[in-house]
Amino acid sequence: MTHRLRPLIIAAALLACANAGASGGGSWDSYVARSGPDIALGRYQNGELGVLMPTYERMYLYTAWRSVLLGPDDMKAAPNPQGGLLRAIGSRNGGWVEAGEGKKVYAAWQAAIGTALKQAPVAPKDDDSMANGYLTCPLGSYTFATATLNDLARRSDATPARLNAWIATQRQVFKFCGDDAEAQRNRYDGVKRVIPAPVELPATEALYWRQMQQYQLASAAFYGENYALSGSLFAKIGATDKHPLRQWGEYLNLRSQARAAVFVPGPNADQAIWQERLDARREGPAAAAVRLAAAQKKLAVIQASADHILANPELSSLHEASRAIVRSMQVRLTPTLRFAELSKLLDDPRANPYLDDHLGDWRVLANDLLQPPVAEQADARPALRGSASFIDWMQTIQACQEYQAKRSCAVERAHATDQWSRYAKQGNKAQARVWMLAAVMLSDTLTPELEKAVQQAPVSAPEYLTLRYALVRHYRLSKQADKARTLGDAILNGPTLAANRSVSARNQFLQERFAVASSAADAANYLLRTESRDLDPDTGELAKASEEPGATPAAARVDIAADGIRWLNSGLSTADLSALAANQKLPKALRARIAIAAWMRADLLGQDETALGATQQIEQNAPLLTNVMQKYRKLAGTPEHRYWMLVNALKYGLSPMYNGYAGELAARAPDDTLADMWCKVPAKAGDSYGENTDAEHTLPMPDLGNGAARDKELAQLSTLKTATGYIGDQILQRATAVPNDPELPWLLYVTVQSTRGGCLDADSKTLSKNAFTLLHKRYKNNEWARKTPYFY
Repeated sequence: MTHRLRPLIIAAALLACANAGASGGGSWDSYVARSGPDIALGRYQNGELGVLMPTYERMYLYTAWRSVLLGPDDMKAAPNPQGGLLRAIGSRNGGWVEAGEGKKVYAAWQAAIGTALKQAPVAPKDDDSMANGYLTCPLGSYTFATATLNDLARRSDATPARLNAWIATQRQVFKFCGDDAEAQRNRYDGVKRVIPAPVELPATEALYWRQMQQYQLASAAFYGENYALSGSLFAKIGATDKHPLRQWGEYLNLRSQARAAVFVPGPNADQAIWQERLDARREGPAAAAVRLAAAQKKLAVIQASADHILANPELSSLHEASRAIVRSMQVRLTPTLRFAELSKLLDDPRANPYLDDHLGDWRVLANDLLQPPVAEQADARPALRGSASFIDWMQTIQACQEYQAKRSCAVERAHATDQWSRYAKQGNKAQARVWMLAAVMLSDTLTPELEKAVQQAPVSAPEYLTLRYALVRHYRLSKQADKARTLGDAILNGPTLAANRSVSARNQFLQERFAVASSAADAANYLLRTESRDLDPDTGELAKASEEPGATPAAARVDIAADGIRWLNSGLSTADLSALAANQKLPKALRARIAIAAWMRADLLGQDETALGATQQIEQNAPLLTNVMQKYRKLAGTPEHRYWMLVNALKYGLSPMYNGYAGELAARAPDDTLADMWCKVPAKAGDSYGENTDAEHTLPMPDLGNGAARDKELAQLSTLKTATGYIGDQILQRATAVPNDPELPWLLYVTVQSTRGGCLDADSKTLSKNAFTLLHKRYKNNEWARKTPYFY
């Protein structure tokens, strides 16, 4: 009995899609999505844009351009198939496959072998990378092999010999695409392995079993990069009447033809392909014409094979995959022509950009053709910019983010403003909307005309939140703080932002509102930010459910962004910090960290009353430190206060600086303790201290009128050494003043260990040697001396 094989599984086994790197982006910002929206792609595709960023990848910018140009009403009437944008992304997770999925697929394959041969599966070794899910062959090839073996095992003519032969051949196929159990075990022995072709079954074997192996032989040739052989073998399968895999013959022959058309042999294939592309960009018209003619000849052969499949209704399940191969080859073989065709199609916003994945194919080409030129290469982008209005719009927005930009931001800003004015005068409302959006995205402050136009944008407009964000920014930069506060609060508390459900957009409005805060209490309302979550690349939704049954998606972390960290560390006096620590709107753990910073700063500055008051706040918010704070209050005199504070700062990792983490306090392991709680304290307001400035685009701190006291304190604190140097000096002084202190051996150990690296002062080597010498001279039989064999 012949069992029907699963067609989609077979297709997945050999079908692969080309993809290229994304445009835009930059360093990872935890709070603002800068390379793409944090809005579910289905909603973004329908016009819910949030606050659009000029650093978005091109496919997201195109989607925004189309949405704004059409407007909400025309957008409803235009073709907009569900899942179109998700499809345009291309490979999920950047092409990576999670090892957990590979582990399941490989385990199923091994289980199928055990079942077919009636053998107990062999337990994999811990170092078996294939069993742990790290597979080179496509997962679809394993899935297909598993399904096929299960079907074969159920046949009435299945014998152990036949099943063993089929399994042996399939294992050989897997070796050709990179999964060889023997090579895995001996990967470092330096032996170059030659994989022999599978042995063909004798003519005396039953026809069905020989035909099933024919597919394996063709697959081995395909994965072995012998595309001429695999194509002929697959073509033979397609031409054989009643062959069990006949429907796949023509299609997999087409796949072989496509691979052969772009195949570059040799161990340095990637380098050769890169060099070929580089040479193509530098070649003259005659050479370019010759290369194009050769590429079109290859494409014609592939198109003819695809047309033959498309003309056969019995192969309808493979029509879409066949068209996809042709489109892929148009991208690979004739990129410039295909880019021009797709750009023309996409420039009509009323056309369907997702038909035959036009946007996805354009994205792949744009990632190459719209990149800045390499050295000694002419910039071809100006010509492409003029070929389609959406490319001009996109390049205008992106040019200011490009460090190699030839045109200045002022030129791009003027271009966007001129385009907006021209279309507005012509009465072309659609183009005026989209160019006004470009103008406000590039402008820091708005002209009166642009400000008025932005104010008139309706709430229903896809660009509404981006325009409002630009308006808030404009009010801040033009010193209209009251207007910025009023508008910022209206958006943050209004229904539009809530309905948009973009954490990134909310964080941007919070950042702007924080920058114009009128007091520390006012600033506290906008201090906390929620991390912007990644989109699930398979669904376009935000939250990823845990694999555990019944588990709910993990909550996003709420913390302080770079602007808040700078404010806490260089924007407030100790009195301000104490007041902020009493603000009940802030989480308890954060209030504890702020109170600790106020306490330690006050002690270091000699502000005894402020320090004692801060201990009460710490006790209220950090019960773990109750005994520490109570004893501090009972001690007499600055030396004892200071020493007690520093010892417990070591034990609990306490710092006068906010380090960007407001988690629960915990005691540190004595062996692992370091004097690493602060580096050099900022000398003046606004100085950076540990913020993620590489990724987060921060704004100036709010001006709260507390400058004199804060500046005086910062000037004094900035003269202190790093934690390693300051605490080390204090410990050596303690060793002289109180030589019988039982903590000293451990403290000297900590001092030496802290000089290994990190934030150090110029005299750290001297400090390390002095602490080491004293430890071994005075406490030579102590356990901490034995744990300190070196100084640094």
